[in-house]
Amino acid sequence: MDDTPETAEVKASLRRLAGSDEAAVIERAAEATDDVGAAAQFVETTGTDQLAAAVEATADPALERRGRRALEAFRRFRRTAAGDCRPDSGGRDNAFDSDRGEDHFHRGRGTDLRRDGEPTSR
Repeated sequence: MDDTPETAEVKASLRRLAGSDEAAVIERAAEATDDVGAAAQFVETTGTDQLAAAVEATADPALERRGRRALEAFRRFRRTAAGDCRPDSGGRDNAFDSDRGEDHFHRGRGTDLRRDGEPTSR
C-alpha cells in the first residue's frame, strides 16, 4: 500500500476508529515532560512511537504543535541520558558553540567590574 496523502488520511481515520485517542496520548505526553519519573513511565507504557503516530493523526494544529514539542522533549531526554548534552541544532542555546564544542559561560572570579576610581564595597 503506497503512502499517498489519501492513504495517510485513511490510515489516520482508521486509527481514530480503532480507538486510538491521539488527544489523550498527546496530553499525557505533554504533562509527562514536566517530571523525569512521569516521562520515563510514559515512554515505558505508551512510547514515543505511539506519540509520533498521534501527532501525525491529529487534525488539530494546536494539539499537533503540543505533541511535536513533547516529542522533541523526549528526544532531548534520550540524548541527555546517553551523555550527549549538546543543545539542539536549532541554535536556541547560544551559550554552547557546538561547532567547537565549547561552553561560553565562564566564572567571573578575579574579574574587576568596577569603573575607574570606584571604591570597593568590602
